[in-house]
Amino acid sequence: MNLGLHTAVRLAETADGRCLSARPMTPKRHLRIASLGLLMLMPLSGWLSGLAITTQLAWVAVPIAVLGVMHGALDPWVGDRVWACRYGRPGRHAFLLAYLAAMSAVVMAWIAAPLFTLGAFLLISILHFGAQDAAALGRSGDALATVVLGAIPVFAPIIAHPEEVALVFQWLTGLEADQTAPLLRWLFNPVIALWIVGCGMWLSRMQLLQEDGLAPATGLLVVLLAAMLLLPPLIAFSAYFCLLHSPAHLLRMLNRGDSPWSGWRGIDWLQRLGLVTLSTILLGLLAWGLIALLDPAAMPGTEALARVIFCGLAALTAPHVLLHALHDSRQFAAPDRAPR
Repeated sequence: MNLGLHTAVRLAETADGRCLSARPMTPKRHLRIASLGLLMLMPLSGWLSGLAITTQLAWVAVPIAVLGVMHGALDPWVGDRVWACRYGRPGRHAFLLAYLAAMSAVVMAWIAAPLFTLGAFLLISILHFGAQDAAALGRSGDALATVVLGAIPVFAPIIAHPEEVALVFQWLTGLEADQTAPLLRWLFNPVIALWIVGCGMWLSRMQLLQEDGLAPATGLLVVLLAAMLLLPPLIAFSAYFCLLHSPAHLLRMLNRGDSPWSGWRGIDWLQRLGLVTLSTILLGLLAWGLIALLDPAAMPGTEALARVIFCGLAALTAPHVLLHALHDSRQFAAPDRAPR
């Protein structure tokens, strides 16, 4: 079983004996499917916008936790390659200790300087999201495309819903929402202007230089902007993260021609990624319990859940991004296995 992602799957035979095969899942095809999923949510934006921010958080907690963790569940095997290349020997236990140490450092930084750490997390997310979306459009390494695309799922919900986002930031940093919302509205005026300039430069460059992919790039921009602005903030982020970002990352890793998991069967994927995902979620639940122990009033309240979800994502993002930057460097570079 190969999941039908990087090779065709034989489904049936016609009367004359010809095989019918499933279409391979390419990054661009996944981009179209994910964009369609975002479009299908937009007619519900009016109803979803009536949901309280606490209800939104309860709805998105499980999808973000499961898919957010699962899209990094290959990191132990990626770490095996990086560690063996740098040190000449396997080091799974040492790698895991280093990974957990990096996560712990992020959590400690969030406790010591929550506002600074939140800002750093948002900036890293812009680069991480943008690099993934640019790669799906066939524009890996395009810095302008990375920033323009990555800014949408991070900044657009904040611009469209400053009061709701300010409340989430209050849960995460302790700053009062009444003080944060006006600051966000003021801060993002220049951000909007800079984004419009950058977007115009990117699309104009593609047009003037007659680069391929102008239509898909424009389509993705329109869909992302509409979804992130119209949908309520946590629903918008969850939809982007679960429909577009996480599956795209797993698809990209699956299609690498030099990967140690290239020979895995479907059951291998389910068992190994499921084990990593479950273990990490249990670690998050333990963190939630520790928050409750230190501050009983926060359990089972919204603030504790928000901290576990977003601080947990930040803690996972830092070593995840660093690890894949090392893995994608020249010493590991190998062409992705393009679907036929």
